[in-house]
Amino acid sequence: MSTKTVDLNIRNQARQKYWQGYAVAEISRQLEVPYATVDSWKRREKWDDAPVALRVESAIDIRLCQLINKTEKTERDFNEIELLTKSLERTARIRRYEAGGTEADLNPKIRKRNQGKQQKTGKNFLPEQAVKELNKAFKSSLFPYQRVWLEARDNNRIRNILKSRQIGATWYFAREAAMDAIANGTNQIFLSASKAQAHVFRQYILQFVKDVTGVELRGDPITLSFCNS
Repeated sequence: MSTKTVDLNIRNQARQKYWQGYAVAEISRQLEVPYATVDSWKRREKWDDAPVALRVESAIDIRLCQLINKTEKTERDFNEIELLTKSLERTARIRRYEAGGTEADLNPKIRKRNQGKQQKTGKNFLPEQAVKELNKAFKSSLFPYQRVWLEARDNNRIRNILKSRQIGATWYFAREAAMDAIANGTNQIFLSASKAQAHVFRQYILQFVKDVTGVELRGDPITLSFCNS
C-alpha cells in the first residue's frame, strides 16, 4: 500500500472522528498524527462546513464497507446492509435538495406523481370539457353565411368563396382550423401574402382558446395535446 493511500485512509478516519465529536487533540493522539496536520486537514477540507447529510452519508459508507468486506455474513448483516443502502439513497436525495433541488428530490412519490401528471397533460393540453366548450362557442358564434361555409366543408375539398372585404373570413377560418385540429388531429397550414398576415390566423386561434377555456397556447408552431370529445 502506498504512502499516499495510507495518508488518505488516516485522513478519512480523522474526519470521521471529528464529525463524531472528537477534538483535534484527541484525534491526533489516537491516530498518532501531529496536531498541526489534523488541524490543517480540518481547515483545508472545511470539516465544520460539511452538511449533516454528508456526515451521515460518510458514516453509512464506512459501515457498509465493513459489512460488505466480511467473508461470512449473517442474516442480521444482510438486513443491516439493506437498511444502510436505503439510508444512503435517502441522504443522496437530501444532498440534491440542499444543492438547489425541489421537494421531488426528497420524496420519489412526488416526482412520480408529477411525471404522471406531465405525461397526462403534456404541452398545450385541452381536457375533454374544454373541447366541448370550444365546439359550442365556435358554432354559436357563426353568422348564417359562415354556417354555409362550415356546411360546405363536409362535401367539398376546395371551397372557392367570392366575398366582400372585412366580413370575418380570417376570423372564421382560424376557428374552423382550430376545431379541425382538435377533432381530427390534422395539421393546419396558413398561406398568406406575408408571414405577419399568416400569423393573424394564429393570433385568432390563441385568443379564441384563451377566451373560452383560459388556456394559453404556446409555441410556434403550436402543438396541441387534447382529449377528443
